[in-house]
Amino acid sequence: VEDFVLAPGSRSGPLAHALAEAGSRNPPLGAPRVNLHVRVDERSAAFLALGIARGRAIAGSARAVGLVTTSGTAVGNLMPAVMEAHHSGVPIVLLTADRPGELRGVGANQTTDQVGLFDRFVRWSSDVSAPLDDEAAGRASRLAARAVSEAIGSPSRDDMTGVPGPVHLNVEFRDPLGPDGGSWPDVARVDPTPSGSLYVVPPWSVGEIPALKSADRGIVIAGDGAGDAARIVAEVHSWPLLAEPTSGARVGPTCIPDYARFLTSAAGRDLAQQVQQVVVIGRPTLSRSVQTLIANASSLLVAGHGARWREAPLHATRVLHRVPQSWLTSDAPPAPQWLDAWRRAAPRAAPRDGWNSRSVAAEFVASLDSSGIGVIGSSGAIRAVDRVAPAWTSESAPLLLANRGVSGIDGTVSTAIGVALGAGAPVSALLGDLTFLHDIGGLLVGPLERRPDVRIVVLNDGGGTIFGDLEHATGPAEHVERVFTTPHGAALGDLCAGYGVPHLVARSTPELGAALRRPRRGIDVVEAVLAGTQFG
Repeated sequence: VEDFVLAPGSRSGPLAHALAEAGSRNPPLGAPRVNLHVRVDERSAAFLALGIARGRAIAGSARAVGLVTTSGTAVGNLMPAVMEAHHSGVPIVLLTADRPGELRGVGANQTTDQVGLFDRFVRWSSDVSAPLDDEAAGRASRLAARAVSEAIGSPSRDDMTGVPGPVHLNVEFRDPLGPDGGSWPDVARVDPTPSGSLYVVPPWSVGEIPALKSADRGIVIAGDGAGDAARIVAEVHSWPLLAEPTSGARVGPTCIPDYARFLTSAAGRDLAQQVQQVVVIGRPTLSRSVQTLIANASSLLVAGHGARWREAPLHATRVLHRVPQSWLTSDAPPAPQWLDAWRRAAPRAAPRDGWNSRSVAAEFVASLDSSGIGVIGSSGAIRAVDRVAPAWTSESAPLLLANRGVSGIDGTVSTAIGVALGAGAPVSALLGDLTFLHDIGGLLVGPLERRPDVRIVVLNDGGGTIFGDLEHATGPAEHVERVFTTPHGAALGDLCAGYGVPHLVARSTPELGAALRRPRRGIDVVEAVLAGTQFG
């Protein structure tokens, strides 16, 4: 573990003092060198840790990330990020400080029941008692080794404990909590179980792996985290590929852009009814029309369905932990007629006329080159990108990420900043206004902390307009506006100024394009103000 995120507090003081030394420019003799990131708010800190872990994986140096908090409500604030890490398979080691046993249940300040707080959302947890004066050395090293091993997973395990995810060490500390001024001990290294790539889950199946027949009228659905295997399966069988923006598979001649809109058309519904084989790779969650296609599948094969592979559709013919090698080759020369029918009938891209969410998303996507990293908010923003993103070539495809484990809008600013820190590369983010406001505190990066290059594009349409496309829109207009759209009336520029973050407003496609072409230096915000927005 090389990266630690720390939120300040007294009970966690022993860990804070140690991390301050290890994370300093000149750590004392014997101290490991770590990257320390300090944040005031625990919820933002937790999503920062999640983003750093994802960024490290992008950079090819995947590791678990440590997250340190004090006791009490500080621990409860970690839950949203822990849930996301659990469902998306991101390794985080939670180190929550606690009172010793004799101070629990007696009314001690800032004390609650932290043991087992995260329940099924962590791979493993342990309540770590404070050491005794005559205790032999070595317990901390063994605990650390197991915690990291459980967090990064193991390819030899065939149950949920083999999948990467968060772990929880609830650590008791007795007074005194200040620095001890002593030397760093010579600690014997205890290596965690090697696991290879953190985000490749182990193979699992019951019985024979089903074969794919190119002669069948098949279709490949690539959800979040599907990877390039989805593209290969589609291409070797000449099957249409419906790939979400964060699938890592929206590439090549079989990819059908703007598939969600096409599936609601008469031509799309007609072709969908002819599908004989549905192959789902990754975790698709964006489109109801795709969910309908999956629900109606008479033959459904699911592979690599995210960290929670047991959540695959109940009617699936077979669920596999990852795409088997046999799917990557064809049993016979594929016939192109089926794919050609989809390509002729499907639109190439969603219309981008005017100044709206789609045109903002199109400019954002166009600003990313093949080496670009984009983080997208899990609400209207990612659906707008899904509508306008093209089928890239393998040379031009950017890397797009989103928190799709639970698809929440919380913590996205901090996630984007964490990805930039972990990857050591600039990041662009596209967020809706409510997503941005939900984690506005993520902009609080203290003057002593590293400030990566992150450009946040805020699609400000005055509230939760995504509900206008759902059944809730049929209610009385004044009720829908108050309890679903929830207009906020916030002056985003003033909020950014309070955090010392540069802010620029764009009110047209040319203005937005010019803003996105500016060099990135530190964190800045570009607010795309759509018609009818009250402030901006």
